[in-house]
Order: sequence, then C-alpha cells, then structure tokens
Amino acid sequence: MPVSYNCRMKTTQHHLSRLYDLYGRLVARKPVPFLISSVLLAGIWGIGFIFIQAEWDILYLFSPENGRTSQNQAVIRRCFPTNYSDFLPDRQTDDGNFGKIIVSAKDDDNMLNCELARKVQTMHQAIVTMPVIYGGRSLTYEDLCARRSKTCVYSPLVDLIRQQCQGDFGTMNITFPIVSYRENVSMFTGHQIGGVEFLSEGGTLERARAFQLSYHLQHDEGGKAQKWEQAFTRKVLELSTDNITAVPLTSRTLETDIMDTTVAVVRRFTLMFALVSMVCSISLSADWVRAKVLVGMAGLLALALAFLSTFGILLWSRFKFISPIGLISFPMLGLEATNRLHLATSWWRTDETAAVPERLGRTLRETGVPMTCTAVILAVTYGVSSVTDFPGLRTFFLFSALVTVFVLLYQCTFLVALFGLDGRREKLNRHAYAVCRTVLPRSEASDKPLIYKIFCAGGHSVHDAEPWQADKRSLAGLLHRCIDTFLAMSVGKVLVGSCYLIYIGVGVWGCLNLKIDFNLRSVVADDCVSATFYNAEERFFGKFGPPVSVVVVNGNDYWREESLNGLLELKADMEHSRYMYNINETDEGRFWLSEFLSFVRSAGVPADNQDKFMTVLKSEFLPDKLHCPYAPDVVLDNTTILCSRFVLQTRDTYKFRDIVKAVHEFQETIQKYNVDALVFHSSFFFADMLTQIFSEAIRFSVALGGSLVGFVFLLTLNPILALFSAMSCASISIGIVGFSVLWGITLDINSFMSFALAASFSVEYSLRFLLLFVSVPTAGTKQTAMSSIAGPVSLQHFVATLCAVAVLSTSDTALFRNYFKILFFTILCGSVHALFFLPVCLSSICNKLHCTWAPRNESSYEVNGTVRRQNSRPSLH
Repeated sequence: MPVSYNCRMKTTQHHLSRLYDLYGRLVARKPVPFLISSVLLAGIWGIGFIFIQAEWDILYLFSPENGRTSQNQAVIRRCFPTNYSDFLPDRQTDDGNFGKIIVSAKDDDNMLNCELARKVQTMHQAIVTMPVIYGGRSLTYEDLCARRSKTCVYSPLVDLIRQQCQGDFGTMNITFPIVSYRENVSMFTGHQIGGVEFLSEGGTLERARAFQLSYHLQHDEGGKAQKWEQAFTRKVLELSTDNITAVPLTSRTLETDIMDTTVAVVRRFTLMFALVSMVCSISLSADWVRAKVLVGMAGLLALALAFLSTFGILLWSRFKFISPIGLISFPMLGLEATNRLHLATSWWRTDETAAVPERLGRTLRETGVPMTCTAVILAVTYGVSSVTDFPGLRTFFLFSALVTVFVLLYQCTFLVALFGLDGRREKLNRHAYAVCRTVLPRSEASDKPLIYKIFCAGGHSVHDAEPWQADKRSLAGLLHRCIDTFLAMSVGKVLVGSCYLIYIGVGVWGCLNLKIDFNLRSVVADDCVSATFYNAEERFFGKFGPPVSVVVVNGNDYWREESLNGLLELKADMEHSRYMYNINETDEGRFWLSEFLSFVRSAGVPADNQDKFMTVLKSEFLPDKLHCPYAPDVVLDNTTILCSRFVLQTRDTYKFRDIVKAVHEFQETIQKYNVDALVFHSSFFFADMLTQIFSEAIRFSVALGGSLVGFVFLLTLNPILALFSAMSCASISIGIVGFSVLWGITLDINSFMSFALAASFSVEYSLRFLLLFVSVPTAGTKQTAMSSIAGPVSLQHFVATLCAVAVLSTSDTALFRNYFKILFFTILCGSVHALFFLPVCLSSICNKLHCTWAPRNESSYEVNGTVRRQNSRPSLH
C-alpha cells in the first residue's frame, strides 16, 4: 500500500520563501544602501587585522592540548626539568633548540671509508666554529651549546671518526647498532649511522651510506639560538660536495617551510580565482544584454568581504592565524560560484516583462531558502565541531562557521543588490559591458551592420515570437535534455540503479580500508629543506624509532621486594616487546636500580628497609664517581624517591601509525604491574592526534547528520524528506571517503579537515536539489524531479567547482594534492548524484508516495511563456 503523508500546511520553507520574495523586492527598489552597508560592515570588522598573530608551531596545529602526552609531559617536567648544564639528549621532554645534519654518500659510496668520514669531521669542525653575530658579539656553538660535564654535547660519532681515521686511507671498523666507544663504554649508533650492510661474520659493518650529527643548544634567550639555527642551515647547505650530500634540520625548519607553503597557497588561490572567473563568465553569458558576467565578477567581492569580516572578528578576539585556514578558500569559492549560478539561472527563468523588483523577488523566492539552509547547517556543524581539544581544529572550524555565515550574508546583500542594479540596466536594454549604451534586440536589428548584430544586439523585444530561454541556448542545456530523455526510459533507470549499487559497494569497501596515519612531509613542499631531511631520515634511519622515557612517579616503595621486583619485571617485559631493541649494555640504556642492586650486593651493605635503602643510595651510590651519571634519573627528598626513570630504545616505529600501536602496547604492559609509571617521548603528541582524530570525525558526522535532519524537517515538516536528505548526504560521503582511500588517502588531522570541507558540497548537492524538488511546481512528479534537479546548473556547477580545485592537482605539497583528491571525488560524486542518482530515486519514491498539489487562492505568475502556479505546493499522501 502506498505511504500516505499530508503536507498541505504552510511550512517554514513556505514562509521563508515569502520573506525572501519581499526582501528581494525591497533590495531591488533600494540597492545602493545594501551595497554601501556591506562594504562598511566588512571594513569595520576588518580593523581586527591590526591584532594579527600567526601560529606556526607544529604541536599547536596538529596535536590535542589536553591529550595523554601533554599530561604526561607536565608531570615529567615537574620531576625532571631540563638542565642545560647536565644535558641528556635522550631524556628530554621536548625537542628544544637543535641542529641536525644527515650526510649521505652519492652513488652509494661507503661513508665508512676514511676519505669520506674525514669530510664529515671537517663539516663538524666548520659547524662548531661557525661565527654568529649577536648584539655586537661573535658567538660560536661553544658559547650556545647545551653541556654535559662542562663539555658541549654533540654526536659521539665525531670522536669515533677521529679515533679510527687518522688519515684519508682505510675503513672504519664498527659494530652496529652498538659500538665500543671508549674503554668500558658502549654507545647506541642506530640514529647516527644509517643505510648499513653487514659483513658475513656478524654485526660488523661493511658499508654505511649515511651519517647523522646532532647539535643541542641552550634555551633560546633573545633569539641567539634562532640566529645560530639560521646560520647552521645556510652553512650546511654550502657544505655539500661532489661525492657527499648534506641536509640540515633545526627546531624551526619545519615551521619556516610551513610558512612558505602558506605563501604558495595565496598564489594558487589567485590562479583559482582567475579560472573560476572565466568559467563563471562563460556560464553567465547569454546575449549582450541579458549576460550577468560583470555582476558575477563583481560578486566575487562578496567572498572577499566574507573573508575580510571573518578574519577581522577572529583576530579581534585574539585568535591566531593558522595555515590550514587556506584550505577553506577553495570550497568557499566553489560554493559562492554555485550560488551565483543559481541566482542567474533563476533570474533568467522569470518573466522578462515583469518589473525588476518582482523578478528579483521571484529569484530569491526560489534560491534563498536552499542557500540559507545550506549555510545554517554547515555553520551549526562547524560550530559544534569547534568544541575540541585540538586548538588548530578549533580555530579552523570557527573560521569555517563564520565564513559560511558571512558568505550567505554578503550574497544576500551585496550580490543581490548588484543583481537589482543590473536588472535596471537590463530593463532599459543597455549593453552588459558598455552599460551606458542602449542597444536594439536582435529581432529589431535586421537593418544594422553585421558587426552590430554580433557584438551589440540583444535583449527582450515585444516582437519576439517565443520567450527567451537560457537553457535552450547552452551546451549545458543540451546535455541536460539528453540526460532527461535517458532517465525517462526504463532502461536508463535500471542502468543508473545498477551503477549506484556498484558505486556504494566500492565506496563501502574503500571506507573499510581506511587507515590512520600522519606524515610531517605532507604539510610542506616536496623540495623544501625539512621534506628533504625527512626523506633521507626515513631512507637511512627508519629502522629505529625514538628513545622513550619510562618515568615512575608518586613514590614507589623501592626497598620493598615486591615493588622492586615489579619494577624490574616491568622493564624486562617492555624490553621483550617487538617494538623494543635492548640497549642495556650501553650507558644510555643502563637502569640505575639494577646498577644500585649490583652495588649493594658487591659492597655487602644492607638495604632492606627504607632508611638503609635511602642512606646507601644518597651517601654511597650516587656520590660514587662510577655511578654519579645515574643521578639525573632519580629525584630524592629526605626520606623517599619522588620520581625515577629509565630509557628504552624503540625500533620499527618511525611511522606515526606504528608509534600509536607501540604506545598502546606499552600502556597495556604498564597496567599489568602495580607501578605508577608513564611512558613518554615528544613524538607521542602525534600519536595522540591519530588516537583522537577518529572520534573527532565521528562527532562531526553525527553533528552534520543531526543538523541536516533537524533543519530540513523544520523547513518542510516532512520527516521522509529530512531522512532522505541525510541519506543522500551519507551516500555522497561514502563515495568521497571510499574512493579517496582507494587513491591513497589516510585519515589524519589534515585529511579530516578536507573531508569536513567536502561536507559543504555534500550538503549543497543533497539539500539544494531536494528543496527545489518539493518547492518548484511543475506538471508532474517525474518532470519535477528532472527539471528541478538535473538542470543545466548542475553541469555548470560541476565545471565551476572542478576549476576551483583543479589548480591543486599540480601542487608541490602532498597536503594540497590530497586535498584535490578529496574535493575531486566530492565534486564527481555530488554531480553524479544530482544528475543521475537523485532524479531516478526521487521519481521512484514519488510513484509510491503519490505527489499531489494543494490549491490555494494566490496569484500565479508566468515564466517564459508557461504558467507556474504559486498557489500550489506538493503534498505527499
């Protein structure tokens, strides 16, 4: 039995349409005040630019501020504050100021050859003696370095080269990854020697393709460290020779490269602006009188005013500018272009003999509600999503919400006022470009020269035999009529239905293969300094991950045998993880507690209670010259141990997705023991991002679906249409995510922001055509679906928005190439839904829901020679 549903009551959509009708008539009568007020309002908000501050810190942009790693870092900093006089590189809570250099051999030469190794030593000498002028003084690394035992901290590999290469001949004899450094001293070289090959007899190296040197600076005071890092980068880039390549990295290299990438966005936005302008010029062209090209071009100022106002408000509120905001420009320009196309096509459908206020009122009556509903839904969704622990996401979503609202505001004031002014010109039959010159319609210009007919004649004439229709004079209109004819056939519907099933199947398969990962190289240009360094690091040093600190807090009872054994077993258990490499025989890997127990046994002193344990530890063990290096790993008060730590070396954790798995395993291991311990490294901030980003995506999807269903129901009072709009948006989103994943996209904070912006198009496609489907009266149900949804504007929309993002496909930054992939599938999936899937689905549904019209005693109006009854609305019964 067919479903029965009555919607003859006047809905919110009906009342809003009437309000837009009245508003359009008002603007057409007095357009100048709306133009001036729009510019003044944007100018007032734009004053906020005097407070502009930019934030380039990678942790601020891409990590949560209250994540597990942030909390652990705060605890560890209280226990072990950074001491630049007794500096331990593998035990720091943040990266600080540093310089790194990867030196690799060209043509796969062996860096173990003393000829090449001594060149590395020469590079080191050039770096540590490099002068930096600051405050009138000449400073070197010796003046700025972090120290250990009053000596500057640098890579022990330099001393190893000095020991084994007295001349340019011979080859270094090194075991890997643990090498004997000095007498009774071993060190881990997994981060200093890379691209290795072994001799057949064991762990001795036959070949190494890269060396890595590190330099650590004291806390930056007044910019001295920053000056040194800048000089370091320039110096290293100068040190490359014919047979070795040197690549630098400092604490600010990535931030600098992100800034440069942001500048590149501005250049691409300019190119995108030009492409969209050309497409819109072609789409808005009619004849020399009816064309809306200049209005469309000037309408781009509405987008500029929206961005100016949004930036001004946020900067006035002391929000910081972040680089991902540049992503918003692309979909917003596509959305703005779409609204212009809908306004123009709706204007062309009105009666040319009607007064300008009446035509503009009818135009807004048809287009105002979809524009408003789309903007409100997106603004609410972005606003809800801005409540997050990610400061970068918070700013991004607040900006997205505000710019969406302002785009609607300025299009309803500035752009609509331009349409009103241009309507007056068209009414007087003046040329669209030479606006002061009145021209003759084509039907009245038969006696004029050919050049006049080609470049001047146009407009409406009372002698025209039939009304002018834009869609019958365009390629988009021709394609639409072909699609309309195809979809009216049964075989067309069957074919479209089969394609939809394939589409959903592939999309779901892609979604099931979605992986979470993040790569720092994706946010900068492929050929920049930081990307080059990370490429070399992954190629040569990807085997081993970072050293992690395991910190025991809250006063563990070390003197109790149960607690002591639990702590030792915890360390042993963690060392057996597949993500750990045992470095117990090195200085950095030895555990102070194990050494203390050996000391107690060898000295024969008792330490079986708290007093004896603390006395031996404080008075005998730590003051001993052999064991004093363990003092930085223990924090004592008079009667107990407040904190202690040990270091473990990870492996196979170079990629952040592997770090996520490793951290999860470490935390599970710690929970098995009665020990209050934390595991930490600064790279875990990105693990927090990957851990929480999936929940952020779920929350955004729920907010979008809820707001979409709620607002559509409030507008139409039709629960079926509300659910169908959400299902349509979900169908488009499945295709976007699924096909993007199959093209190599992974889920991280950047792709999440891209998917969130893609939602603007999904809502646009789903909502605009569904509202037009129930609001534009036509002769029958199928014709309503075909004419309202699969019209020429869908094809124009596809071309305009595709041009808006096409410039990203050639970007030298992976972030923007991935963004292009996502938006490409957004445009493709949305257009296919609008042109094929939605018409077939809606016409099929209406066969079951018997669409009828509820007559009302209101005036009718004539559009292009056909009567459209405004006194009727579709009711589903």
